[in-house]
Amino acid sequence: NAAGRHAGSWEWRRVPALPARPAARYARPMLAWIENHVLRVILGGALLLWLAYELTGLVVAYSGDVRVTAALVAVAPEVGGPIAALPVRPDQVVEAAQPLLTIEPRPFALAVAGATAARDVAERQRGLAGEAVTEAAAAIDQARARLTDAQAILTRDQSLGRSGYMPQERVQDAVRDAAVAQAEIRRAEAALNVAHRLVEVRRAEAAAAAAALDRAAYDLARTRVVAPLAGRVAPFDARPGDMAAPGQPLLTLVTDADWRLVANVAERHLRRLRPGQTVWVLLGSDPWRLHRGRVRSIAPAVLSAPANASEAVVPVVPPQTDWIRLPQHFPVEITLPGLPAGVRLYHGATARVLVWF
Repeated sequence: NAAGRHAGSWEWRRVPALPARPAARYARPMLAWIENHVLRVILGGALLLWLAYELTGLVVAYSGDVRVTAALVAVAPEVGGPIAALPVRPDQVVEAAQPLLTIEPRPFALAVAGATAARDVAERQRGLAGEAVTEAAAAIDQARARLTDAQAILTRDQSLGRSGYMPQERVQDAVRDAAVAQAEIRRAEAALNVAHRLVEVRRAEAAAAAAALDRAAYDLARTRVVAPLAGRVAPFDARPGDMAAPGQPLLTLVTDADWRLVANVAERHLRRLRPGQTVWVLLGSDPWRLHRGRVRSIAPAVLSAPANASEAVVPVVPPQTDWIRLPQHFPVEITLPGLPAGVRLYHGATARVLVWF
């Protein structure tokens, strides 16, 4: 039965294949060539990039690790006490010798008054010591006169005693009087030496009192803190009434004395860098405008990590990050002599530097 045979069985038939497209015929060999030459392509690209990097280093140097630096002056009082006045504000432009803050001056004025009184007392005591020297010298002259009289009487009595006209008791009294006169001279000379030493002591005390007065006057003058140089006042937290300790910085003055850029340049460019060389600078605070600068100095030494105290003044430039080791970089100082007057620099701002060799 034909109907039953078709109902109880499956019959597979081959579906005829579609005709191949012309593009697929060329794509398969290309993919195969890329698969076979992928290592060569990667190595060739890396080689081209390395050659471009090395050749670029022969004609140009670039650094994006640049900081704007100024001469900062930490302002700290030389004497301690509460702040009586603070007439400046953050970002204020100040001139040299302009008052910045004042420490309460009354305790130091009292110290000056006490030192003045002590100096006056020492001067009077030195004058009294000088009078004691004069008195001791007069006592010596008086004792010498007495000795002269005693010796004359002794000579006379001894002559009369040998002739029998003077009792021996009178001769012995004359000898005793002459000895007493000599002893008085020695005592007067000792008193004169003591008086001279006392004059030296009083002179030293007077000098010490004068030095104490000078120190008190110096401390009083240092209660008024002025700007050492012209510049701008950095932000600060000090307020009137706060206690200030001697030597504790309260203000920071960003001076106009030494504006410069410090660029960390890779060591591969050091051989072609020279002081006075022209560089092009793009300031982060003044974008989209190139400025001409000049290399002022190149650091001859750096440290990879902080070392002992004797090397603490050498710049520290770490040569590595967390995942790859980098070439060593050396700080290069750059000045901007032709900076326009309207361009304002900021300490700690960033910049980028390009040098053509």
